[in-house]
Amino acid sequence: MSTTETAFTTGNGTRQLTKESVRAASGRLTPADSADPHPNRSWYALVGTHLYYVVDLVEEATGSANVRVKTARLALAELGFPVFALAWNTLLTQGHPGHTG
Repeated sequence: MSTTETAFTTGNGTRQLTKESVRAASGRLTPADSADPHPNRSWYALVGTHLYYVVDLVEEATGSANVRVKTARLALAELGFPVFALAWNTLLTQGHPGHTG
């Protein structure tokens, strides 16, 4: 069972993240577009029926800046949102150390 609230620390302090704040943030963001994917974004969360880049979603939900990909994806997963990566070539065989380490 997932939790309804989690906290994480960034360079500008401790932030609270809730399921409600994530859902509200998704309403203010444009969903990811598979026809025009961003070349430097590989981690996404499913909120409702749309995908959102994990960092954009957490930053919008908390008002924080410079959230790390790993921090965002773990916080969203803890809240029960499905989180996954789009990967190809060496990302499949080696991973991305900035996202997994």
